[in-house]
Amino acid sequence: MDAPDRNQVLQLLAESREALVASTAGLSDEQAKIRPAPDRWSVLDCVEHVAFVEDALFTRITTQMVPAAPDADRTREELILRVAGARERRFNAPEQVQPKGRFADLASALQHFKRSRARSIAYFQQCDLDLRAHSLLHPVVGPTNGQEFALILALHPARHAAQIREVRSALGFA
Repeated sequence: MDAPDRNQVLQLLAESREALVASTAGLSDEQAKIRPAPDRWSVLDCVEHVAFVEDALFTRITTQMVPAAPDADRTREELILRVAGARERRFNAPEQVQPKGRFADLASALQHFKRSRARSIAYFQQCDLDLRAHSLLHPVVGPTNGQEFALILALHPARHAAQIREVRSALGFA
């Protein structure tokens, strides 16, 4: 990674971490467990999902990237930057990262996420690969280069911070 790419990813990792944590501020464990509708996730569901997606994406980027022809086209990166954190388009999460009640409380889920995010930050601080010269498969988006994948990993919590704000609003916890 060159310095501008590294700085961009590190900034997005930090900003989306803070957005997720801030979106949960002031909620009790009881409030965090309430679903606004039977088919919608609770705040705790959202944080659980984000924590396990962080782990899954980190594992993919550190174990499944393979060298590829360098990708000079940054059009898709620009698209990812515009839409990855937005909620206009919804996706069904893969089964392995669906919320399953793996955390007893919000603090435990947030602690898991923060620990996982710290590991991601440490990786990108030290990453010396040209991520655009590597490829891997994203479970929802499909084939990506490593830089695109890094941006998706970095922005994923921002998407769910917005979802948490929606849940809070729907429940009157805004």
